[in-house]
Amino acid sequence: MRAIALLPLALALLLAPVTGRVGAAQPQWIEHASRPGPDRPPLGVSRFDELFHDPQHGYRIPYPFAALIDALAARVTDGGVRRAIIPRGRSLQRDAAAPDYFRLPRVVIALEGEPLTRGGDPGRVLEYRLFIAHQPASESLEIISYNDAAGRFEFQIVDDYAAGKRPRARPARRAMCLSCHQNTAPIFSRIPWSETNTNVAVANRLLAAAPERYGSLIGLVSNDAGVIDVLSERANYLSAAQFFWREGCASARCRAALLRAVLQYRLAAEASFDWHDPRFDADFGRELARRFARRWPHGVALVGSRIPDRDPFAVERRRESDPLSAQPPQASWRRVDPVLTRGLVYRLAGFFTQADIRRLDAALRAGDRRHARQVHTAHCRVVAIDDSAARVHCGDPAAADRLRAHLEIELDDGVARRARVQSLQVPGDLNLWQPLVVAARPASGRLELELGAAEGLSLRLADGSRVSHFELHWDGDLVAAEPGLEVGVSREFTVLDSALDALLERHRRGQASSLATGTFERRRLLDELLPALGVAAPRWPPQPRPVIAADDPPPVTLDASLALLEPHCGGCHRAPGLNPPGFLAGPAPRDRIRKCAPRMLARLYAWRSQSRLPVAPMPPPATFADGGAHWRASDHYRELLALLEDMIDPSRLAAIRTGSDYTGLPACRFAD
Repeated sequence: MRAIALLPLALALLLAPVTGRVGAAQPQWIEHASRPGPDRPPLGVSRFDELFHDPQHGYRIPYPFAALIDALAARVTDGGVRRAIIPRGRSLQRDAAAPDYFRLPRVVIALEGEPLTRGGDPGRVLEYRLFIAHQPASESLEIISYNDAAGRFEFQIVDDYAAGKRPRARPARRAMCLSCHQNTAPIFSRIPWSETNTNVAVANRLLAAAPERYGSLIGLVSNDAGVIDVLSERANYLSAAQFFWREGCASARCRAALLRAVLQYRLAAEASFDWHDPRFDADFGRELARRFARRWPHGVALVGSRIPDRDPFAVERRRESDPLSAQPPQASWRRVDPVLTRGLVYRLAGFFTQADIRRLDAALRAGDRRHARQVHTAHCRVVAIDDSAARVHCGDPAAADRLRAHLEIELDDGVARRARVQSLQVPGDLNLWQPLVVAARPASGRLELELGAAEGLSLRLADGSRVSHFELHWDGDLVAAEPGLEVGVSREFTVLDSALDALLERHRRGQASSLATGTFERRRLLDELLPALGVAAPRWPPQPRPVIAADDPPPVTLDASLALLEPHCGGCHRAPGLNPPGFLAGPAPRDRIRKCAPRMLARLYAWRSQSRLPVAPMPPPATFADGGAHWRASDHYRELLALLEDMIDPSRLAAIRTGSDYTGLPACRFAD
């Protein structure tokens, strides 16, 4: 499993940003809140629906929430379900439990680990593709889960998630969600995650409010918030990976070269891939560079997944901690370079499961036997440790282009029985391997080892070749001898090259679609590639029906002046609710708007640079493609100011303009 503990290194390599010059033209956003897309998936379904929507009986969601966590934990290895408790957060559910915030806290979970598979079950990739928040006070779940066919995260709500009720799932209002989730993916706060149970002060309050539930402070404080932070960041890069797969390549050949590198990387146990190969450079790298320079002369950028940390006990509020504030880029790319091209391989590799790669590995081993086999040799020297063990050093340490290996051998009455390969370097491959010994076959004057990699894979080099033979041989007594080492390399990756060539030919004839313009979709790729290798495609579980579209809020008739509020406020404030407040709902919207006018006006004044308002402007800057610069200078903005100023006592306008007492303004809440 690709452990989260190793992620800092992986993330440093992964699609790392190329920083632009100060004052340079702004890059194009890969995804942005100003382009939310439809609430209902344009195609496919979410991962949550794949797991819990039964084609015959509808949604079957385990209850209580602990049962849902157990059901998810049973589907992944090792890491399992990570949990962060956030009693006083910044979500739309932030006041649902008031005043019992610590007795009924919001809980956020995310999944880590490889999917557990049995038999021919292909499994589903769940790691950083499913995030769920539970608020018991509102009897609801908020879900962000990946849709492979559409290549995007879906935002969903489950209502009536309570004992004795039948849960109902529906698409959330995507435009409203993206006011905060400006990256169209999960977001999380930066270290030290003060709103969560990682904060000892928060954990102490939780323990005091519900000691029977949490037991002890030791069991309550955890580092899961940090893991969820990293998982959210990894989820954020999925849109960048899909963007470059879809838009960066103009041809199926370009995508085939990228897929080839992805499979090399996974078959080599994620150690490396052959980025020097002409297919990767000429068919993919150069085409991407040409299209990048032509289509994105100012570069592209990815909105950040991390919002500023916020102390829930702090009295002073800071505007930058408001998730509605425009978020800076997490990464930006001004040109194509090796960091971008290699990072794209690393990210796309996560779309496949370990079971997929084991199936490919077995197919290559069982494929056409006419591929070339290369043998490398080296002279060795033996250093006795004691009567039962010896170290064997093979090859010239100064010759980087020669075979080198270091072994530790167990002796039984002077006979070599078992061995551990501490390091192995094969000519032409830059990796220094520490392979697993799958089997040892001792004989007189010879010890043959079968080597492998983690999780049942063969030991493969960066170019996909397999280390098929490893034999140490000597005359007489091993400790007194000068053994020889022989390592055989099978160039069987040519079998996969032939399958990719066949897939490209099917594309040319219009008989395949996995390498055409569209999403990088594991299911389509395996269904079309595996048969070309002589392997049956996986038996995928039936897809559930798409969820129903979100119900539109009941229409509200607004007079001519109030209609000014509809274009930028209606998407979030037409429906009844506490957060965001439904001031455009109900039979008397003018009365509601008048009650909310002081805070609404303060949010409009926040667009002015001199405002000291501790919260973000409204409408949210992220909902505008240009951040709202043109709207701020528009007649519409000035007319909205005039409309709301007319509803307020003139003596209060000066304080509202400066934002000096925002928290003292009347609350914008309704008893719906």
